[in-house]
Amino acid sequence: LLLLFVVVCCLVASPPPPRETGESRAVWKITSMLALCGRPARLLSRASSLVGHQAAIVPVQQRVFGTSVADGEPEFLEMVDIFFEHGAKYSGVDAALLEQIRTCDSVLQVNFPIKKPSSNPSQRPYDIEVITGYRAHHSHHRLPCKGGIRYATTVDMQEVMALAALMTYKCATVDVPFGGGKGGLCIDTSKYTVQQLEQITRRFTAELIRKKAIGPGFDVPAPDYGTGSREMAWIRDTYETFCPEDLHAAAVVTGKPLSQGGIDGRA
Repeated sequence: LLLLFVVVCCLVASPPPPRETGESRAVWKITSMLALCGRPARLLSRASSLVGHQAAIVPVQQRVFGTSVADGEPEFLEMVDIFFEHGAKYSGVDAALLEQIRTCDSVLQVNFPIKKPSSNPSQRPYDIEVITGYRAHHSHHRLPCKGGIRYATTVDMQEVMALAALMTYKCATVDVPFGGGKGGLCIDTSKYTVQQLEQITRRFTAELIRKKAIGPGFDVPAPDYGTGSREMAWIRDTYETFCPEDLHAAAVVTGKPLSQGGIDGRA
């Protein structure tokens, strides 16, 4: 809810509509109405009334993994959908187009093993841990998709889908020509060495490349919670190794170190 509060604060300004028509304009229109309906002074009380309105929550949950409310508190993705639907009522956009805008275009889950020092050397030379990662592309109406990669134990599919949706709405509001994306790994970075984190990052990148879910013209990740310029440098190097024919390979991520093509003030 706090993150959503910050996002809506950013949306309060009324930017000029995008030059394009169709879906791009519809996304801008909805996010503008969302901003007008959720000004910071009234946002928390409005959120409380929306969360307490079971008639508004249940239809959203029926679309999201078939979950139900046990304590009246929706998941992050459900919360984003609730606010989207509240703003969409005032947009005048066709219901079918609204559904297309709201829906996440694609979401990828990957699972891969890594070797770790054995917890019982007398029985086995090493341990195996399975790492789970996600990458969501909320909207391909403008490319590339743009959004960070986060490393945290709270990362799951609904979280990256929600954050990818917010990226779409933010970009549309300020007429930045990107679609929304977000990814992450469900790990606690404090429990791994730098070498293990590099191994995990490079393997995750390789999985994204194999699934064609990353690339300068399609999806450009960035740092997020638990990641920084170091991880972006590993991703760039891995991508260049797998795709040496791509002349724009250095643009596969933003937030790189200055020595690796990063931009001063961003890296």
